[in-house]
Amino acid sequence: MGRENSAQRQAILAAAITVFAERGRRGATIRLVGRRAGVNSALIYYYFENKETLFAEAIRHVLRGFLEHLGAWRQAFRGARDRLAWLVDGLFDYYSAHPDRMRLMAVVLTLQPELLGRTLNKFLPGRVLIPLEVLAEGVRRGELRPAHPLECWWSILSLCLFSLLFQPVLRQFRPPGLAVPPAGLAARREQILDLLERGLARPRSPAAARRKRSSPRNGTPAPDTGRTSGPRAKQLVQPEGERL
Repeated sequence: MGRENSAQRQAILAAAITVFAERGRRGATIRLVGRRAGVNSALIYYYFENKETLFAEAIRHVLRGFLEHLGAWRQAFRGARDRLAWLVDGLFDYYSAHPDRMRLMAVVLTLQPELLGRTLNKFLPGRVLIPLEVLAEGVRRGELRPAHPLECWWSILSLCLFSLLFQPVLRQFRPPGLAVPPAGLAARREQILDLLERGLARPRSPAAARRKRSSPRNGTPAPDTGRTSGPRAKQLVQPEGERL
């Protein structure tokens, strides 16, 4: 236990995530990781056999942290939009707290998809993949259109992840004849959620929609804020140096 959870090992993993996110698997070196962590290379080899082992463990660390993040906010859902908002909010909040981890996921998805698949196979046995469980439950309850939860989740992940990483481009790019897109994570979150709801949620009947909007106390329409009580209950915090 001591070796696996030591402060030095955790510091090396954190440094590795940053270096791999910046330089990719090929451009990163053990020496660069050691320099970022403030340790010598020999200590890294004490904990990790080689760079490939370190890279795979960095991916597992990111996945583990994200699933723990979602699990801490698990809740009951009021419908399709609430369910989708919980997943989107989880990704946005995790990016706000750990931008380097999400950048590493983008590198792996685009450059090392086979390695990601192998890592998932080794990582997942005995674990509940919460996003798939939440989406499958939505399909069973008739809130979401019939679709494979894995394909839905990769679509949600890709849409959110690359939208977040694309923000620096939007700050510089001004296409002629088009309005400037709304700035900030909150506005982008609402756009993504609207897209997902139109594509994945099952249309409600007019009668069901009226019942959903009416207040249980006096029958007056309740305001539709599009917000959820999950991870978004706290204000969006943008990562330092990453004001979007």
